[in-house]
Amino acid sequence: MSDLQNSAGNAAVAASLAGQRQQHGSQPPVQRMFQKMKNAVSGNRSAAQQEVNVRVGGEEVPMTRQGAFYVFRTEQGGRAYIHDVAVANGVLNDDLTPHVMKYRMGGLALYRGIPRHHETWHDVNGGGVIPPLGSGELPDFLTNNTSFIPFSPSERVARGSAVATRGMAERNRAEYVQGYTRSNENFFVGLVATVVAGPNLDVAFFNGSEVQIRGPVRGFDTDHIRMSTDVQEALTGTPGDPREPISENRPSTPNEEQKKEFEKKHGLLP
Repeated sequence: MSDLQNSAGNAAVAASLAGQRQQHGSQPPVQRMFQKMKNAVSGNRSAAQQEVNVRVGGEEVPMTRQGAFYVFRTEQGGRAYIHDVAVANGVLNDDLTPHVMKYRMGGLALYRGIPRHHETWHDVNGGGVIPPLGSGELPDFLTNNTSFIPFSPSERVARGSAVATRGMAERNRAEYVQGYTRSNENFFVGLVATVVAGPNLDVAFFNGSEVQIRGPVRGFDTDHIRMSTDVQEALTGTPGDPREPISENRPSTPNEEQKKEFEKKHGLLP
């Protein structure tokens, strides 16, 4: 949620495997090997679908196997994608079972933390929409490749992402955004978006801390974190005693020369 989009280890694996897509017959053996490994992580749409039953709680749920995912459709029109690492011997693990059951019943609360320096900040804060970073049909840990957006069932995980000072790209830095200053107590550090996911949505279940929703996502609530927000409240939702503003833990305000140098490398401040 960096963003959760960024289960760091998984993102690193996917990024290291990403390469130019070629016809199978023209790939050297090493490239073919890495392509197979990448397909195992992200799921390959061309893989043949296999009919299987997966036990979710006390119920056998018919699913199809698509690449690295078990997939089932709901009566309300949504599709659920369950990563195969969460299924053993035809049984969904305990980490994901309650989340999948809540999704089917229409009441799975999910959280996404978005820091001020994130690419989607202005869409979310001003436009009321959370856009995906990619357009791929299947879920993927590497979210630049997919139309799915990472959330978490854990509000604390999302809050940690919302106050992150660095993002995946070099230009994603908390102090290099328009108007940044530690002295402005109303300056936005980030926000936590909350959405209730039901069976009318396409949702991907990876593990107990990352669940993705196909974007764009609308109809969410937001909780803004400002420079004046208590640091414990920013991280957990519960204020500390005594209170300590999060501004005391933020990066120093860059001077004009530093901003100009940054813009030479990365373009105008977002």
